[in-house]
Amino acid sequence: MNTESAIKLLNSFIIINNDRIERYKLAAQDIESYSLKNAFQNFQKTSQKCNAELSNEIIKLGGTPLSTESNFNGISKMWLAIKNNFIYRDLKKLITSIEFSENEIMQTYYTTISNNRDALSENQQLMLSEQYFSINTEHYEIKSLKSLL
Repeated sequence: MNTESAIKLLNSFIIINNDRIERYKLAAQDIESYSLKNAFQNFQKTSQKCNAELSNEIIKLGGTPLSTESNFNGISKMWLAIKNNFIYRDLKKLITSIEFSENEIMQTYYTTISNNRDALSENQQLMLSEQYFSINTEHYEIKSLKSLL
C-alpha cells in the first residue's frame, strides 16, 4: 500500500461526496413533496457519513482531509439553481437528472476501487465497498421514485 496514493484516492471520494451533498441540497430546496425532500436529505446524510469515515482514515494515514465543504464554485451553484427553478419543474426530469449523476458516481466508485487495489489497504477497500453499496441502495431508491411519478 502506498500511503500518499491512498490519501489522494480517499480525498477524491470526499470530493465526490461533497458534490453529491450539494446536488441534493439544491434539489431539495424547491421540492414540495415531503417524501422526495426527506429522501434527498437522507442521501445527504449518507454522503456526510461517508466523508466522516474518509476523513478519519486520511487522518490515520497522517494526511489532511480535504474540506468537507462543497467544491462547487459559484457558477456551478448558480447553474444548478437555474436548472432546479426552470428546467426541472417536472419532477420526472429532476429524478432522471439525479439518476444520471448517481450512475456516474457509482461508476467512479466502482472503477476507482477496482483499479487501485494495490494503493489501498483491505480495510480501506472494505470501507469504500460499503460506501459504494450504501450509495447504490439509494440509487435504486431513486429509480423506484422515478417509476412512481
